[in-house]
Amino acid sequence: MTAFEAVTSRPLQIQIADHLARRIISGELPDGARLPSTLELAEIYHVTPVTIHKSLQHLVQRQLIERMPRRGTFVRSRERVNVIGLAFGKNPFLHQSLLYSQLLDQFQQQTPERDLNLKVYFDFQSGSRALFDLEQDLARGEIKAVIASNRSPRLTRFLDDHPELTWLEPVGLDQRGTVKKGVQYLIERGYRKILVVSMLPKVLEYEDFRAFFHDEQQGAAEAAAGSGADVEVVRWGQTDTDGYEMGKALFADRTRRPDAVLVNHDVVCRGLLLALMELGLKIPRDIALLTHMNHGCEFASPVPLSILEVDPARMVSLCLDTLTKALSAGASGHVVIPKLTAELIPGRSCGEP
Repeated sequence: MTAFEAVTSRPLQIQIADHLARRIISGELPDGARLPSTLELAEIYHVTPVTIHKSLQHLVQRQLIERMPRRGTFVRSRERVNVIGLAFGKNPFLHQSLLYSQLLDQFQQQTPERDLNLKVYFDFQSGSRALFDLEQDLARGEIKAVIASNRSPRLTRFLDDHPELTWLEPVGLDQRGTVKKGVQYLIERGYRKILVVSMLPKVLEYEDFRAFFHDEQQGAAEAAAGSGADVEVVRWGQTDTDGYEMGKALFADRTRRPDAVLVNHDVVCRGLLLALMELGLKIPRDIALLTHMNHGCEFASPVPLSILEVDPARMVSLCLDTLTKALSAGASGHVVIPKLTAELIPGRSCGEP
């Protein structure tokens, strides 16, 4: 057995739990192995049974062992220990954006590379058993953490009701930095009347949505400061119909028409493109267009679009890096992932040569 040496700076039960955890993770105590009884461990570590009981409780919480009445305490199998729940508050296959399907594909590809197992829970709004199944799996200790994607009000309430749960969202975008980069680019190209169409829905249901919209506004303001440019940030919605209807109503009125538009949502941009073509407006002669786009989600355009690109594979990698560190640190509650700033890739839709 790996030698155990107590130090005075940390609680003894934590030191014993860490020592047993290292033996489990290293394979010295293999999957399914039965641990000595509480009394036997107390003799091995020269402590009281109460201290051992507390140590074992820490290992249960870390999902490294499971205690079976009248049978004993056993090392949990790796297949059960490293299960991460991927919960979709809304069905990702019904969403116009391909982002959530891309995220699902990337999680399925990347979790095995990190010795993690993935269990997916779909569509909390359809009356399915997903929420019940997740609740039961958490109660049994089958799920180590939850990645909450495409949140719904129901999923949000569930997370709020489980403060002990480690959870995070897979998408961390630097809205301020991305919008600032895009507006600066348009100003550098000579445009002075600029409209920014937000990534957010018309109604901001959650506090973090309101914060994200504020970030977009702040980024636009910072880019425009001292330039003389008139920049407005609006919310149209998140569908191609929103982009079509709002865009057609706005651009049909020449007096309200901006010189350039930054659309911070690729699906909305699809609808706007159709509106511009129906109105007979040319890109970039009549209107310059810069759009957000997720890598791998290209769509037809009369001219090559200038884009602010984000890679879903990078999103998932950053999410799993953050989750792994949070679990190692014993974090609980909402874990915030570092934010990604989109990469600006020039095309020909902003007057480029």
